[in-house]
Amino acid sequence: MARRSIGSLLSSVRRHLYSRHVGRRFKSFGKGTTIFPGAQLEGVRFIELGEGVSVGRRAIITAWPMPGKDPVLKVGDRTCIGGGCHLTAINRIEIGADVAIGEGVTITDNSHGRVERSELDVHPFRRPLVSKGPVLVGDCVWIGDKATILPGVTIGKGSVIGANSVVTKDVPDYCMAAGNPAVILKKLEE
Repeated sequence: MARRSIGSLLSSVRRHLYSRHVGRRFKSFGKGTTIFPGAQLEGVRFIELGEGVSVGRRAIITAWPMPGKDPVLKVGDRTCIGGGCHLTAINRIEIGADVAIGEGVTITDNSHGRVERSELDVHPFRRPLVSKGPVLVGDCVWIGDKATILPGVTIGKGSVIGANSVVTKDVPDYCMAAGNPAVILKKLEE
């Protein structure tokens, strides 16, 4: 029992020190925000994390500036980003407060190139990044494990996105959506 307590305490201290060290590089880094060691972070000078945000192990969070335009990647207070998530912005991703993002979720506002014949003979990673619109996630949203939120999508306040869903279209406030592509299953009424 004592070993587990000491190990847990050491892990907590390590997370705290790591978060303080890494947090200095962010555009803004709220009080009580924790980044678990092992998270991969790029372009943090464009990333804003609110107070009490948690970023899980193996999460990848990137913001890539494009010629003439800086990206915005903003996460609201008390939002939890699960381990293995991938958030990548070249345009704008804004996630509200009190959002729960499950393990392995992908949220992106971009893709490698356009689907045009002239680009298909070029390795996908050598194609220019292209944004197809910002991603906006409202407050109190729950995104299930391994869901994918694609460019140009807005998810309304209080909505629930089912695990393994691929969200290609807007989801209104207080709705449950799931599937590939995700469809509205029901409106959550009071």
